[in-house]
Amino acid sequence: MLFRGKARSRRANARGRADHSRPHYTGVRGAQIHVLSRRAAARAAGALRHADPLATAAIGLTRMQIVALYGLLAMTGGLLCLAPYSMAILVHHALWAFFAASIVFRAVLLTLPAPDYASGAFPAKDDLPVYTVLIPLYQETEVLEVLQNAVDGLHYPTAKLDIKLLLEADDIATIRAVARLPLGPHWEVLIVPDVGPKTKPKALNAGLSRARGAFVTIYDAEDRPHPDQLMHAARAFAADQSGRLGCVQAPLGYYNAAQNWLTQQFALEYAAHFQVLVPAMSRLGLPFPLGGTSNHFRLCALRAVGGWDPYNVTEDADLGYRLNANGWRLGVIAPPTGEEAVSRILPWRRQRSRWLKGYVQTMGVHMRRPAKENALAGAFSMAATLGTAVIAALGHASFMIIMAGLLLLGPRFGPVFPVIDFGLAVAGLLVGISVLAVGAKRAGLAFSFWDLPGAVLYWPLQSWAMAKAIWDLFARPFHWEKTTHGQCPQLAVLIAPVSPLDQRRQMHT
Repeated sequence: MLFRGKARSRRANARGRADHSRPHYTGVRGAQIHVLSRRAAARAAGALRHADPLATAAIGLTRMQIVALYGLLAMTGGLLCLAPYSMAILVHHALWAFFAASIVFRAVLLTLPAPDYASGAFPAKDDLPVYTVLIPLYQETEVLEVLQNAVDGLHYPTAKLDIKLLLEADDIATIRAVARLPLGPHWEVLIVPDVGPKTKPKALNAGLSRARGAFVTIYDAEDRPHPDQLMHAARAFAADQSGRLGCVQAPLGYYNAAQNWLTQQFALEYAAHFQVLVPAMSRLGLPFPLGGTSNHFRLCALRAVGGWDPYNVTEDADLGYRLNANGWRLGVIAPPTGEEAVSRILPWRRQRSRWLKGYVQTMGVHMRRPAKENALAGAFSMAATLGTAVIAALGHASFMIIMAGLLLLGPRFGPVFPVIDFGLAVAGLLVGISVLAVGAKRAGLAFSFWDLPGAVLYWPLQSWAMAKAIWDLFARPFHWEKTTHGQCPQLAVLIAPVSPLDQRRQMHT
């Protein structure tokens, strides 16, 4: 590394960027390395909290929310004491209606045709805007080389790429490994000081403050994006006549789905979400929780809503609904991104507990006040996605235990399971498995018939993760459960993601 010199630092100061970074370095092939100042890191951590405190999870429950929660608990406790049987019936009917509505909603989404992605000619090379790619890294030395190859393989003019690696100041191993990479001049490395919560969204905000592109996307360390993804996103934004398309989501999948039973179930779950539910919700004009990677934003939209919430551990889900609440639309594109599915049960639990904790945080934030725009659509979508995920995670294991017990007691004591409840359970199972099957087919995911019923054993694991999420909400609400990558066989990492887009291309060549 070579120090860039004081003269260049003075020129940066003259442009008003003195508080963004300290020493500037040049990488092996011209990539710049900047150590952000503590003031810049503090802005990344606290800008949204100071600008709009009600939009961040940092403040926890507001006074009105605490009063409402205690009031609800007091009312529930009083009714349980005065009329326990009636209260049990009321709770039963409310849950039955909620899950029935959720099942019907998913059945409707399932009946909608496959998404009609934007078509037409891609923008001319000279008309393409600068595209910023943000890649937050923490303890990711195992996957750096493959990550660089994947990002350098994107089909987008190199001169119009603004790629930023976002590193934590205490992650010395990753900083040293990145310094050895042959990064080109379109790469920039930002080292973020340990100020505020050590979370992915804080690092993203640090990168956002220096973004040069008209569009911004995010990739994780283990991601293998389809080479055409940026071009498809640019075309989708160019085709938007209203200028209110704030974000398009690329479908996510797993390149190590065949590694074991857990990765297979995880891949089926992702296929159902990103190949069926998300495109259908986009078709209906409903907002949806964004994935943690491969979402492509208009820079102006991202900055207008304050960027990411550093205190929300599912900043992606929160941002999707915040964009909707401020009048921005969400869309989808076809080229997928391959990710690495967690292949061991304990890391899976840690990752899933963070998701569930973040879902609760997101709902808490967005229930503080009515949305400025699209309030009804946002509330309905949040209840149907995040609300269903949380309530289902609370009840999956207990429901399975009760169901098994009643089925075992049935032959001895006669029918003990109400027909209406049994019908709801069967309907939920059939719709759930159908969504998995359709999603797997659209994703080009290899699966057998027996993989689908295996979901019945996978779903109760959510309750195990939910128990940890509840504990973490009180004990360490802003703690980020780090997922370790690079655990799948190296051969799987090198396989490019396959999608229906590739299959159509092969059919026409």
